[in-house]
Amino acid sequence: MPSSVYLSGPSITLNDPLLPIAADWKTYAASTFIRSGITVANPLDLDLTGFVSSVDGATSTVKHSLSLIDRADSLLANLTQVTESATMEMFYAHGQGKQVVVVGNEPFSPWVLFHSEARFNKLKEALYYLVNHPTNFDTIAWSTQFEAQLKRRSEQYPPEGEFDYEYYGGEIPILVLAPHSTAFFTEGNWHASESYTGSLAVLLHKLTGCHSLISSYCAVADPVCYLTSPYVNFLKQLIKKIDVKLVLILHGTEDWNSPHELVLNSWDKRSLIDRTEYLHLLTSMLKVKDFKEIGYDSKDVVSKEIKTMNHLLFEDFSIPTIRLEIHKRYRQPKLHPHQYSSLHTALAQFLMLVGAR
Repeated sequence: MPSSVYLSGPSITLNDPLLPIAADWKTYAASTFIRSGITVANPLDLDLTGFVSSVDGATSTVKHSLSLIDRADSLLANLTQVTESATMEMFYAHGQGKQVVVVGNEPFSPWVLFHSEARFNKLKEALYYLVNHPTNFDTIAWSTQFEAQLKRRSEQYPPEGEFDYEYYGGEIPILVLAPHSTAFFTEGNWHASESYTGSLAVLLHKLTGCHSLISSYCAVADPVCYLTSPYVNFLKQLIKKIDVKLVLILHGTEDWNSPHELVLNSWDKRSLIDRTEYLHLLTSMLKVKDFKEIGYDSKDVVSKEIKTMNHLLFEDFSIPTIRLEIHKRYRQPKLHPHQYSSLHTALAQFLMLVGAR
C-alpha cells in the first residue's frame, strides 16, 4: 500500500561516496521514493504551481508544513546541518505518532535519539531503511484523525488569505470531489457537513494517487449550486491544467431510514458521456465487497433549471462524472470499521483500474 514521506531540513548538496552523483539531498530522496512507489508529502515545488493555499507569512508557513506532516506517514529529517525548523518538525511528527528517520552526524543528542525510530550517517542508508521498513498505514486511525481536523474547521470561515478548499495533487487521471466535507450555505440556509466524505476523498488520494479536492472551511456558497464559489473557480482552473478521465463526487446520505447503502447517480447516463462501462465496473467492484443495496438515481440534485457543478463537469468540460451518495453507517469508521474499509477498498480498486486504462 503506498505511503508518504515528508522531507525535513534545508536543501544541501551532498558529496556522498555512496551516491552516484553529487545532488541536492531532497531531489535524490524524492526520486528514490517515487521509483519505489512512495509519494513525497512536500514536493520540491511546495506551492504546487498554484494549487495549494497561500502560505505567505511565518505563521501560515508553519501551519502549512504541519498540515503536510499530518498527511504523511513518515518523516525523514536531514540533520547534517541542524536547523530549528527541522528539529521542531521532527519533534512534532514524533508526537503525532509518525515514523521518524534521521540522517546526520554522530553522536546524536538524547533528544534526537528519543524522537526518532532510526538514525544513519549516510542518506542512502536512510532511504534504504524507509523503502524497506514502511510504516503500517492504518486507514481507520488516519481517517479518524483527519476528520477531527476537518470538524474543528467545519463551522468556521477561512482565515484571511486562506481558501475554503484543499487540493491534493495526484498521479493518475482521476479527480475525487467532496464539496460538502464541511458545513455550507444554500440560499441562506445552513447545512451541516457530510461527515467523512472529505476524509474518504483524501484517503483515496493516499491509496491510489488520484487527485482530490475537498472543502476545508465553512462555505458561504454551496459549491454544488454556485458556480462562482471559490471551490468551483479553483475546480475550473484545475481541469484546464490536468488530464481527467473521470470525476467521482462523494456525498453523504443523512437519512438513517434510507433503503440503500449507496446511491449511484449518473443522470440517466448522460454524465458518463461515452463511458458507461465506468458505472458497470464500479457496480461490480462494490458487489464484490458485498454491497447489495445499491440504488440508481437519474434525477439531478436540484431543479434542472439551475446549472450545477455536476452539469459544469459533464456538459461544459465533457468529463465522465459519477455522483456517489454514501449511507451514514459507512461513514463511521470507528463504529463500523469493516463497512468503511470495504467501501474505501472497493473505491480504490475501481479508481486504479480506471486510471490504468
